[in-house]
Amino acid sequence: MSEIVLTVEVDRRAKEVRLPEGSTVETVLDSLGLYPDAHIVVRGRTPVPVDSPVVNGDQLRIVKVASGG
Repeated sequence: MSEIVLTVEVDRRAKEVRLPEGSTVETVLDSLGLYPDAHIVVRGRTPVPVDSPVVNGDQLRIVKVASGG
């Protein structure tokens, strides 16, 4: 299986992430040690579900969700 390379912005810092082909948004979060229920992943200006595939060259932004009571 080949590798894909994508750019992920976390905490306003861009980093290059290398993952196996066929990876999903959830794989990206897992590789960064982030919980899917505590983060929203955005491609362009659109939120992306965690089961969405990622492709070579993708540019994603990860936003931490603030919640409270």
